[in-house]
Amino acid sequence: MENLGTIENENKNELILEAQAEVYLRETRKWAKFLAIVGFVFMGLMALVSIGMFAFSSVMGSMMPFPMSGIGIFYLLFIVLYCVPIYYLFQFSNKAKYALESRHTQTLTESMQYLKSHYKFMGIFTIVMLSLYPIMIIGAIIFGASQGF
Repeated sequence: MENLGTIENENKNELILEAQAEVYLRETRKWAKFLAIVGFVFMGLMALVSIGMFAFSSVMGSMMPFPMSGIGIFYLLFIVLYCVPIYYLFQFSNKAKYALESRHTQTLTESMQYLKSHYKFMGIFTIVMLSLYPIMIIGAIIFGASQGF
């Protein structure tokens, strides 16, 4: 038995989605879609820059103190890593739109799973980056001291 605007869990307790909560979810879905599309566009631009880095590495390789192709590889790795949370955000938006239009409870649950995965990925990524920053700072200090900073 499914009521309009009602979500039921496996314990058969009901969580009623009030009209204002639905408005918030619709607005959140739209912003998520916007951010996902902007993310996909920037990934495309980064891919073009990466290809440019590979092209310029053969032309300007001897003039640069560091290999341009290394930066291109870094950009490609960043694109692959960035693709995961953007995909989750995009899927959340699409599933939430369908769920709100069709009043389909299972699809709304799936959309929330994508949103959870997005935030979980971003949280783990943040923890990893915060862990790497001290290591990079110490490495930069050691490198600077060895160069006669």
